[in-house]
Amino acid sequence: MARQQRRLAAILVMDVVGSSRLMGRDESGTVARLRDHRINRLEPALLRHDGRLVKLMGDGALAEFTSALDALSAAIEFQQAMADANRDASENTAIIFRVGVHVGDVLIEEDDLLGDDVNIAKRLEEQAPGGSVVVSGTVRHAVGDRLKVGFADLGNPSLKNIERPVQAYRVTWDAEDWRVPLVPAGAFSMKTQRGRKRLGLSLAALAGIVIAAGFAYMALAPLPPPTIAQLRDLKAEDLERLLTERRAADAAAAEKKHIEDEARRKADDEAAAVRQANADLEKARQDRQKAEADLAKLKADMEARRQATAADQRQLADSAAQRSAEEAAHRQAEVEMAALRLIEEEARRKAAEEAENKRQADEALALAQAARQKADEEAAARRQAEEKVEATAQQRAQAEAAVAAALKQRTEAGAVESALRLAPADRQRLQVALTSLGFDTRGADGTFGPRSREMIASWQKKIGTPSTGFLTRSQQEALLREAAPALSKYDEKRKAEEEARTRAVVAPPAPAPSSPIVAGAASAPASAGAFDGIYNGNVPISGGGALRPVRIEVVNGKGTGTMRVPGCDVGQITITITPQGDVSGTSELTTIGTGGTCRKGSFELKGTAMGRELRLRLGGSTIYLTR
Repeated sequence: MARQQRRLAAILVMDVVGSSRLMGRDESGTVARLRDHRINRLEPALLRHDGRLVKLMGDGALAEFTSALDALSAAIEFQQAMADANRDASENTAIIFRVGVHVGDVLIEEDDLLGDDVNIAKRLEEQAPGGSVVVSGTVRHAVGDRLKVGFADLGNPSLKNIERPVQAYRVTWDAEDWRVPLVPAGAFSMKTQRGRKRLGLSLAALAGIVIAAGFAYMALAPLPPPTIAQLRDLKAEDLERLLTERRAADAAAAEKKHIEDEARRKADDEAAAVRQANADLEKARQDRQKAEADLAKLKADMEARRQATAADQRQLADSAAQRSAEEAAHRQAEVEMAALRLIEEEARRKAAEEAENKRQADEALALAQAARQKADEEAAARRQAEEKVEATAQQRAQAEAAVAAALKQRTEAGAVESALRLAPADRQRLQVALTSLGFDTRGADGTFGPRSREMIASWQKKIGTPSTGFLTRSQQEALLREAAPALSKYDEKRKAEEEARTRAVVAPPAPAPSSPIVAGAASAPASAGAFDGIYNGNVPISGGGALRPVRIEVVNGKGTGTMRVPGCDVGQITITITPQGDVSGTSELTTIGTGGTCRKGSFELKGTAMGRELRLRLGGSTIYLTR
């Protein structure tokens, strides 16, 4: 694959503002004016600054330069020439260009330029207002201060499809510094009538010089030399004459060559003189235009100075009369100024005093407001505290009342159930009934533990009665009626099991001789530790507002335990259980009295043990504990 050619170049891109509008109004006229501007303004600017027109792009153009200085100079000269051309043009005929200039690395493909830096120059041209030039920061730094121009910083504008930031500057200039004479680029081109005329005159002059040299050559051309035979027949005098003619011919040939060389040199000098004359003519025209401009500027300056001098003279005439009035006014102003200074100092002193008084008053007011705010906050805090205490007291009273009511209701319900004197078999049938109705007691052991009490309360809630966890006579009968089918099956099963055991019973063995029966002696229990275990429960204490946990551990009929009251000491409980299930004992408890204080007391305990349940009476309360 061939290596791509690259080079560093200054790129100039230009485009017409509103070309579609111009073409729509006058297509042929717009095309003719564009061609005229290209031949008479763009191409001369490119020639003056060694630029190359790479290609025309619709109504725009792409040009290449070897330096940023030449590219910017050509851009400004072209825009200034277009501004002069559009000065008298109407809106429908004026053609306005915008120009962008950038320096960068370009790809060479035949005579075309490609690459990212060409696109940057195009995007800079799109940022330029009509009739202006916008350059990149690279061009700005390359040009420096070597041109009579100004640079307005445009920052880093967003350029379409260009990701890297590009610093942009708008170029400003003075029209008088950049106005050049209108010299068409085709002045010596066969494409224009003026070029053809100048070339014809130059060719005619050169043809005249060549013709004159030809006539001189023909006149002075030497005769052909004589042959050998002719030389033998010549006489001495003829030979001498022939030699003389030969020397004359050689001299004429040398003279002819000298004339030809002179004619050629003269033709070259005249051609150079023609070129120099044209250049001198152009320079003279430029000098004349510049001299005319300088003369007009000089006349304007002289007129301005004359008017300024006349104004100065009038002012001098008036100054003498005004000077004395000014001096008097100045003295009066000094007196008034001194008085004003005194007044100002007095006002400043009063203002300082008033400011100090105001500051002290503000401080006192701030202190008073702070004290009042503090007092208000303290009063509000006291009110909130009192309200909180009152609300707490009300809540406590309500809680105590609710606990007392619940405790009373539970105590009364417990007393009512105790009056039923339910045997373990009765309790088992009630547990079976509850389980059959969906209130699972987790077994039928004949003991109403926490689970059984919970299920009784749930069933009571279902039938719309108070959920005490203790049954009344009517509730017992209603529960048995509701679960009659399940109880019938349970009774039948028990009866069958009882009959089976009766059939399997054998005669009891005769008593041993070593164990005489003493009349009137009570039979011992089956196990001395039948009621041993750890019993847990809760008891509401009057004034506490909540249930307190109770724990008693029984070993060989002797039990010790505790009751915890938050915020007070732990109370101690001591009990004794007889083999028949009678319970007695004492307790040293700490309770919460009026005002939330802890109060110690000694209480007597009575109760019964049945199965897995302890029922203790403490004062007017009944405690149910299960193991």
